[in-house]
Amino acid sequence: MKILIAEDDAASRAVLAGVLRKNGYAVTEARHGGEAWQMLQQPDAPHLVILDWMMPDMDGAEVMRRVRSQPTDRPSYIIMLTAKGAKADLIAGLGIGANDYVAKPFDPEELLARLAVGQRLVEMQDALASNNEQLRQTQADLHILAARLQTVREQERASLARELHDCFGQHLTSLQIDLMWMDRHLQSAKSPDLAVVCDRIVAMVPQIERLTEQTQAMCTTLRPSVLFELGLVAAIEWQTEEMAKRSELICKLSLPTEDIDLDEAFALALFRIVQEALTNVVRHARATQVNLRLHVAGHTLELDIEDNGQGYAPQSVPGARALGLLGIRERVDVFGGTVEFGNAPGHGAAVRVRMRVPANGQQAQPVASL
Repeated sequence: MKILIAEDDAASRAVLAGVLRKNGYAVTEARHGGEAWQMLQQPDAPHLVILDWMMPDMDGAEVMRRVRSQPTDRPSYIIMLTAKGAKADLIAGLGIGANDYVAKPFDPEELLARLAVGQRLVEMQDALASNNEQLRQTQADLHILAARLQTVREQERASLARELHDCFGQHLTSLQIDLMWMDRHLQSAKSPDLAVVCDRIVAMVPQIERLTEQTQAMCTTLRPSVLFELGLVAAIEWQTEEMAKRSELICKLSLPTEDIDLDEAFALALFRIVQEALTNVVRHARATQVNLRLHVAGHTLELDIEDNGQGYAPQSVPGARALGLLGIRERVDVFGGTVEFGNAPGHGAAVRVRMRVPANGQQAQPVASL
């Protein structure tokens, strides 16, 4: 760990630096308070500091006051090391912000023990700051996802409304007209021409069949029945076939020979991950082929999806902040899995998902969000 020594006496500074380097510390030296203050303002400044009180240019007390006035979530751990050993001096030093106070001449073993305490606190602060940053990023991602979900919902509602109006509305209107005509014909005619009525009924059958097909297609989009009726493996085969029909994408699959016993929430999450990944390939990758591998070994499930397209842009991979990638990451995180986005050996994009499969009879439990 890096440590800053602020000491104006060259001999004392050299002895102290030698002791610390011998015990594994990376030492930075300041010859007076002003130099120490400049070093502590740098982005890579040490968070462990040994500070002499009486120094030229700026004394240790003033350095301490300036350091403690700076807002930060990673405050420095400062040990005052000074010849001012009176109780009043100790109280004053701690009062202006020192974490510890050691009087000269110091005992090296005691100083090292106190530094070890400081190092543990600095490491815990670093871990806490890192966790806080991750939490802030997660919260930002959740806000982005919430906005996206709202947009997607509105788009799906608009799409559903168009389907109902353009397809269902027209067919139902046509069927209504035919039924009204038959009703008038049967009631007004003294001897109805049943052959004409039968012709009308026969003409209605294709419209009803199209309505049935469109209803089934919409239901499959909203809730993939093939997944819940035939299982994840069959659903992935069906999805890749449908994607290949629409995009001329060649899909090469490596799937288990038998279906995997998964509860509905877990299977649906995996299926949606596959859908999102394939959609990204079609929309962005400019690929002609995608390789999809699903493998289960023990309680570990591995899902790898690679294409031969243009790959991810370098700036889009770190952190995976793109909305499509965020959606995949969020589905994986819900079940405590891991996902990696990168570029495959052939320079195409790659998605690698690792998730733990619950034991037989156990249900996959979503991980609570912080």
